[in-house]
Amino acid sequence: MKTTLIACFMAILIGCSATPADKPISQSPAATPIAVRDSIPFPVFMSFAEFEPLLHLSNDTTYVVNFWATWCKPCVEELPFFEKLIAETANQPIKVLLVSMDFPKDFLRKLVPFVAERKLQRHVVALGDLDYDAWIGKVSEAWDGAIPFTLVYNKKSRAVKNTEFADYAELSSLVSSVLD
Repeated sequence: MKTTLIACFMAILIGCSATPADKPISQSPAATPIAVRDSIPFPVFMSFAEFEPLLHLSNDTTYVVNFWATWCKPCVEELPFFEKLIAETANQPIKVLLVSMDFPKDFLRKLVPFVAERKLQRHVVALGDLDYDAWIGKVSEAWDGAIPFTLVYNKKSRAVKNTEFADYAELSSLVSSVLD
């Protein structure tokens, strides 16, 4: 009950902020109230520089990094494929990272409930850096900025998918291509 009241109070505070609705929230982590960041049950990166090291890990793990948003219908439709991959590879050195590109103003109101409903918290991070043109090419030169976008990589190989997956077999095949 106390957590719910705090979340509602924070949602009201965010909704009543001085930031006009048509202006993006500052990308500085300091501009996001600590209480808001603390009330989100998964990591929140307000700058790409904070997030970028997750795209260059060099160990014995293969990483499946999917960029998505709750407002993107194809993104939401393919989430069950990632959930299946998570379940089927639980004992393997494969890590799925679902990178939400929801707008920072929607983190508490839309993203947190969506993630909780699907029980995805361990696999989700939020990326609130709205200067997309500055960092999309750093993720992959092959990415035009549209979502969903998936990067699969390990220390030996990288592969990308610029559109949604038609089915689980297509996702599994992309992951296998990096594992070989």
